[in-house]
Amino acid sequence: ISCLGFFATCYLIPVVARANLRKNLFGKDINKRGTPAGEIPIPESLGLATGLVHIICIVIFQQIHTYFLKDPGAGGAGGDGCSSSFTLLGLGFRSADCVSTSLPPIDDWTEKWLIQYNSALASISLMVFLGFADDVLDIPWRTKLFLPSIATLPIIAAYTGSTAILMPKLLRPFLGADLLELGFLYQVFMLAVVVFCTNSINILAGLNGLEAGQTLVISGAVLLFNLMRLSKIVMLPELSVEDVRIRDAQLFSVYITLPLIAVTTALLLFNYYPSRVFVGDTYTYFAGMALAVSGILGHFSETLLIFFIPQIINFVYSCPQLFKIVPCPRHRLPVYDKETGLLHPSKRSDGGYNLNLVTLFLRLFGPATEKQLCNKILFFQFLCCAFGFVVRHLLEGIYK
Repeated sequence: ISCLGFFATCYLIPVVARANLRKNLFGKDINKRGTPAGEIPIPESLGLATGLVHIICIVIFQQIHTYFLKDPGAGGAGGDGCSSSFTLLGLGFRSADCVSTSLPPIDDWTEKWLIQYNSALASISLMVFLGFADDVLDIPWRTKLFLPSIATLPIIAAYTGSTAILMPKLLRPFLGADLLELGFLYQVFMLAVVVFCTNSINILAGLNGLEAGQTLVISGAVLLFNLMRLSKIVMLPELSVEDVRIRDAQLFSVYITLPLIAVTTALLLFNYYPSRVFVGDTYTYFAGMALAVSGILGHFSETLLIFFIPQIINFVYSCPQLFKIVPCPRHRLPVYDKETGLLHPSKRSDGGYNLNLVTLFLRLFGPATEKQLCNKILFFQFLCCAFGFVVRHLLEGIYK
């Protein structure tokens, strides 16, 4: 299904690009200013195509999970007491006394899982809409920070999981408990993770292929983490209730992440240097929401934040400009030297350097072409994700 999503995205991107050009929804590559390539109109908001295909894919995954992985012995939500001896695609053999015209029964756990899955679907869809609205209406930056809060409401409203967190082993003797109940503070944490993930990808941007590239690296790491967790479940001779919950949580993340990798790979074919399309805020918000949802409802938000180390560094480093402590121009892009084709660190109006990871890399490693600079940042992203796996391996059984 994800492979079909890849080809569908490859087909849809040129279609949407032509439509956007007709509606004057395009931009020019500032990093190529002063060259013929810098005067070419490039269609924007191609995250709309990737978001649409992604939503269709996860709806199909939902149906597969519901009817293939439903507990064959589970009673219906209505409690009719009938069970199916064989379940495939929602079909089962039942006794004549249990024949009805209703749909096959869904157990309580699957019903709760579907509620959360649908809330995630609603949040991702809403984020695609808000991102596209931002691209068209050019919403002010301070307002942008709160857009993900609106899209998070379906997840918070439908969340039925635990609001307790497992405490580190070193703290348990002092607290006298293994779990710490957060109550509504856990929902505040969920909101904070979504707001950070969506905006952090949007902030670390400005180079051809950087937004889609960092998303591809992070989502690849998330998928690998899910498969590692699932491999342990598969090896068990019998699944307990907790094992089923872990399995479904990891599968939930896979259903979000796998099509995200597919559509992002297709987008990167068009967006990597030299870019033929711009992803727009539609994609950065959509990608950040998809990753945040997979981490929160997959119950590995701590690991997800480790994968976001470059984005955390960029956000903390950018805070003085983001909160207007020092001057912040509309674009904090590098300065392009058309004589050498290299990018140089850009400065603020007060003479200081712009505070973002792109400028920092240019200051640390010297001027570079746009392609070289993008590759360096993406390699750093890869190293941080690898570091996350190393940390989990070293602390497994010790930290928690």
